[in-house]
Amino acid sequence: MLKEIFYKIKGMGLAKKFIILSVAFLIFSEFLASNLIISDLDRTLSEDLNVRGNFLVKHLSEEIGGVLLNEENNNVSQLANNIINADSEVKYVYVTDSRNRIIGQAFRNDFQNPDLDSNTSTGIAGVNIIDFKAPIHGTQGGYAHVGMDTTSIKEKIDIQNNILAIKILIEVEVGILMAFIAGNYLARPIRTLVKGAQEIGRGNLGYMIQLDTNDNEMRTLSNALNQMSNDLKKNMEELLKLSTAVEEAPDGIQIADINGRIIYSNKAVEKIFGFSPDKFGGRQTNETNLIPDFGDNVIISSIKDSGRWVGELTVKRRDGKEIPIMLSTSTVKDNKGEPIAVVGIIRDITDMKEKEKLEKQLLQADKLATIGQLAAGVAHEINNPLGNISLYTQLLLKNADDPNTIEKLRVIADETGRAANIVRGLLDFARQSELELTPIDINKEIDKVLTILKPQLRDIQLQKDFAFLPQILADSGQIQQVIMNLLTNSIQSIIENGEITVKTSAKEDHVEISISDNGCGIPKENLDKIFDPFFSTKEQGKGTGLGLSISYGIIKRHRGSIEVQSEPGEGTIFKIKLPV
Repeated sequence: MLKEIFYKIKGMGLAKKFIILSVAFLIFSEFLASNLIISDLDRTLSEDLNVRGNFLVKHLSEEIGGVLLNEENNNVSQLANNIINADSEVKYVYVTDSRNRIIGQAFRNDFQNPDLDSNTSTGIAGVNIIDFKAPIHGTQGGYAHVGMDTTSIKEKIDIQNNILAIKILIEVEVGILMAFIAGNYLARPIRTLVKGAQEIGRGNLGYMIQLDTNDNEMRTLSNALNQMSNDLKKNMEELLKLSTAVEEAPDGIQIADINGRIIYSNKAVEKIFGFSPDKFGGRQTNETNLIPDFGDNVIISSIKDSGRWVGELTVKRRDGKEIPIMLSTSTVKDNKGEPIAVVGIIRDITDMKEKEKLEKQLLQADKLATIGQLAAGVAHEINNPLGNISLYTQLLLKNADDPNTIEKLRVIADETGRAANIVRGLLDFARQSELELTPIDINKEIDKVLTILKPQLRDIQLQKDFAFLPQILADSGQIQQVIMNLLTNSIQSIIENGEITVKTSAKEDHVEISISDNGCGIPKENLDKIFDPFFSTKEQGKGTGLGLSISYGIIKRHRGSIEVQSEPGEGTIFKIKLPV
């Protein structure tokens, strides 16, 4: 019951709470004070009655003792009447001898005379009577009895109770009125403040509280809340602008805690990774990295050292596709300078990489076209002198008899032939020779080249992985020349424990040839130059620098492409794609 009342009061308004609690406190305090007053009055009246009763009975016993000693028994009743007349609250007086016989008595008129013969042994005290008893000193002994009426005490207490009840009722009514006035006076501005706080809490920023009070403290609090509301409105407007800018940013933006768990991702992240922003919540940043340890070993290490990391990274999309991204990260610190989060800006650079690759290809093609024109002109200019030198050398060899002269003429003939081969290579590079296109099987063309190179492959483990391929239109001799050049480069790059793998595969609109080795590899700075004419990493005199550039030209004339991947010390992979 009390619990229910407590919860009902708890759910009331401030003014009602104030009134109820004030009235309850007033009633409790008045009730407590009344009990104390009544208790004190009862104690005082009772003590007074006891004092008078004991005094009268002792006085009677002493007087009666003298009377009995002088054998004046007739005066006992007179003494009893005197005591009754002396105190209005004495209802009866009687005296007994040593054998408990009544030897004198007196009763007030409004007191019913009892049968003393039946009460001599126990007294005649009634419900509202206190019997005071004292021994009689003398030869006859006995006891003196005085009966005091307590009715007047109870009447006085009842009168006082009525007075206190009326007093409490008046004070409670006045208290309720005062509590109501005070409660409303105090609660009205507080209710206004509470309403204002609720409006601000609902997002109604800029809500202004209007107080109808002269209380300085209330006005100060109201002004503080209004200022807070106005500041919150401005801050939320700025925050909304920033939030919209971040959410609609073209680059992906992610925020992670200091343990690497993602706590926010914007819309652009979905375009990059294929995951909706809410799917990233709670995931580790390393989960999408192609190399998971790269984040801890490189990125986190750099952030701890310098507070930021910027670089390219390969990540996996939801569909499993690998894409390059540009990642820029930095730490977010609190007011004490302690890192609390890491923010990363992510940009998909797939298109940029493709554009760079295309630009390099266009630049390479333009450069090769320019060099090809120059090479064609030079080759034509050199061909006639070389032909004359070769012709006259052969004539001199036929007529020469001196061995020394013959040997020198043969050196001239060999070098002339070598120069002629270089010129033919230049012409092939410059695309001056005509293509003889016929249906060919790439697998068979590769086997022909491998047969020729078999002596050079004795110490090298060769792996063939040929797929069934459709025939393509190509120049058999020139395709063999390309494969020969690539395999020769692979053989020459191998130092020991060599392995070469030749693989073919059929795609939707082209066939693909892959030649990989575990040789010394190509330095990164040379990868963009290997198809340039006369560029060679071999020792001087061991290569013309035309093999790869001629191969590049042949494949381009066949409307195909040739790509290279290489890491120093790990080997090289050439991929050739020819249209079906």
